[in-house]
Amino acid sequence: MRFSPPLALAAPLLLGLLLSACASSGSTDLARAEADPWEKSNRRVHAFNKGLDRWVMKPVTSGYRAVTPKPVRTAVTNAYGNYGEPANFLNSMLQSKFAQAFRTLDRFLINSTLGIAGVMDVATNLGRPREAEDFGQTLARWGVKSGPYMVLPLFGPSTLRDGIMTPVDFFVDPADFARNAWLHPGWGVRIAVAGGRVINFRNTLIETGADKLLADSLDDYTLAKSAWLQRRRLQLFDGQLPAEEDPFAEPAEEPPAEPPKAEPPKP
Repeated sequence: MRFSPPLALAAPLLLGLLLSACASSGSTDLARAEADPWEKSNRRVHAFNKGLDRWVMKPVTSGYRAVTPKPVRTAVTNAYGNYGEPANFLNSMLQSKFAQAFRTLDRFLINSTLGIAGVMDVATNLGRPREAEDFGQTLARWGVKSGPYMVLPLFGPSTLRDGIMTPVDFFVDPADFARNAWLHPGWGVRIAVAGGRVINFRNTLIETGADKLLADSLDDYTLAKSAWLQRRRLQLFDGQLPAEEDPFAEPAEEPPAEPPKAEPPKP
């Protein structure tokens, strides 16, 4: 088998980590990231990203929103979500989440057929919600610690572990490999698909209210870090935080104390 260059670089790394996974119990600890030892440099990258967003990303996304009706934007979001399902399937398999992997495969097949290439999210209504996984989560499952919090240029909040795997998420995409093998698109098409993914993500931030929330914050860096770490923790626990990790969990009830045993009468 002949690998394309990105996969040829990533395959030995993934194989080595997979072989070491058997002895690992996973790592969900984000304490090192919360300490933020790289805050000074992170704030500089955050400021750069804000400038890039202000002068490039937001104007382009605003133009997209102005010429695209909301139902069409929703269809585009659904299509990109469906396009990412093979990567979710791959990461679920690498994490030994086999039941989840086949739920993801089921979801992909439903939306690719009944949902007309994914433009409609039929699977969610049929009890197959999206279960997103990425290579950073896979490394966490294999016991690789998060490392410090870091802000990536363009991509934004991350950790050292997730930041290292961001290029792998971007380039080692089963859907991309299948598309390139079957359709042989030119680089113009590939760049357009990748650019559309970025614009769609930026549009999602606007539609979910994240934009306004950050704009109203006195310290948008701290707010973005806190929100991202909370979301990442939830992802690492597959949406089910244990009581000690969940600030909103009800305190555990203590078992009732047993009544003292009566001493036997003395003879």
